[in-house]
Amino acid sequence: MHRGGDFEGGAMLSGLLGPRYVQLLQNWTPTLVTWGGVAGTGLIWFTDWKLVLQYVPYISGKFKTED
Repeated sequence: MHRGGDFEGGAMLSGLLGPRYVQLLQNWTPTLVTWGGVAGTGLIWFTDWKLVLQYVPYISGKFKTED
């Protein structure tokens, strides 16, 4: 069955994993993306955050030093 909002790559994945696992992946994708964002933010927080944020356009102006 094809429904309008289904993941289009599901046909390819179902050939590799099976339809049950494709459905589980579709259900867990928002949670995985959320926790990935939390982990990425935590990584920036615990590491040298100025090194990362110097490439963000608006924030990078705060780190400029006059040499």
